[in-house]
Amino acid sequence: MENSGPFDDSIIPHRTLDFSVCGLGPWSLVVPATVYPPREDTRILADAILALDLEPSTAVEVGCGSGALSILLAENGWDVFAFDVNPYAVAASRSNVEESGHSNRVTVNEGGVGEPGWKIPKGTGLIVWNLPYLNPLDDEALQLEPIEEASMTDIPNGGWSAELMSNVCSCDEDGLIVLLLMRSDPKSPSNKEDWMREGWSSRVIKSLRMGDEKIEAVAFWKPGLGLSPVIVDECNSTMTESQSLPEDGWQRIRSRRQYSGRGRGESKWESQDGDITATWRVAVEDEGGVFPGLIQTSVGAAVANIIGCRTKWPNDLIDKQGMKLGGIMVESSSNELGIRVGVGINSSPRIISGDLVSGWSETLGPVSADVVFGSVDSSISGILEVVPGLPSVSSEALLDLSWRGISLSLSEGAFPSFSGNEARVVGLDRGGGLILEREGDLSIVTDLDTVEWFFPNGS
Repeated sequence: MENSGPFDDSIIPHRTLDFSVCGLGPWSLVVPATVYPPREDTRILADAILALDLEPSTAVEVGCGSGALSILLAENGWDVFAFDVNPYAVAASRSNVEESGHSNRVTVNEGGVGEPGWKIPKGTGLIVWNLPYLNPLDDEALQLEPIEEASMTDIPNGGWSAELMSNVCSCDEDGLIVLLLMRSDPKSPSNKEDWMREGWSSRVIKSLRMGDEKIEAVAFWKPGLGLSPVIVDECNSTMTESQSLPEDGWQRIRSRRQYSGRGRGESKWESQDGDITATWRVAVEDEGGVFPGLIQTSVGAAVANIIGCRTKWPNDLIDKQGMKLGGIMVESSSNELGIRVGVGINSSPRIISGDLVSGWSETLGPVSADVVFGSVDSSISGILEVVPGLPSVSSEALLDLSWRGISLSLSEGAFPSFSGNEARVVGLDRGGGLILEREGDLSIVTDLDTVEWFFPNGS
């Protein structure tokens, strides 16, 4: 990695901007013409940094631009390694860091993800990157200059976030948090689902809609911050076995074979080798504000999203035809803290008790149970794991996730019958109960046995 020289603002075209956030600053920043200036997306990422309550250690900023976020990190006690492939950005960042009085905390170098020899410094606890999120342009007449292209345009086949992920996976830092600014609507080549499929948990810290685009500051981490699940070859029920797990930390148990699994209403959950049968023991920070029913519906929605299936209220995972491929079960007792979340997912279609059921092979293809479990673990961790330094997911966010989960089937023509009469689903209440409308009257339903579902292409 080459070091750029000092920034000569008497020769290079530039402008000077003041940057402040949440009462910190203002810092006067010199921004050369080819360097990405602090904008709305920069402020969203800055707000996300301030929303973290991590113990400051070593941070890395990729694509530092004018150095605004590196200065903010240093102001909050972090030792920062800042990188950019644009030599003008490197020179400007050095000048701005020095002007801010943080030269003792921030080291700026030329280079970055994808550059030969670039690697994450040892001891890094936080990585920050305002990812380029413009789609690659096919029309050569519209393409940007190379330096501007690197700061604003994503790359195909997984985007720059996939390039970063390959570096992160090889650095082996326990407790590492990666904070990325990504475009979620419309999707850019970089997306959080790719990280989740590789076993990373994700949580949106801040978001903003700008016109037709939605951008999100997303935190990524390894479930349990590296704590491995308990895996057993066989057991009667992971729900029962999970009661022996510690009550703190991200605890989960998975069995390769389960003989007496329980479904809804004490029914038996039949599984076979290659399926997923697992239970998570989850601490609930706000037990008075998050109801077990809402946890059940939100876990179902999160798992369905990563599996590529649908949810049927309140706890079934289904395919497009309405055939069941899995289920979610939530239990708690007066003598334990938190709750237990059981998940059972079929690997492939089969006949169970005379009924045809589906499996993840219909949505994901021939993917192993180990890979699917890793993705499921990350999806549940993203909404329920208590991670030191990260904001917890609010009950409002869980409710929104649950509603989006059941809305997919509704948009495809599914509808319920309540007490023998067709009804219209209008929402969910704070406890995960189904709000139905019939002839102008609203009902909140909590008992699955009173609702029958109909699907346009199946049962």
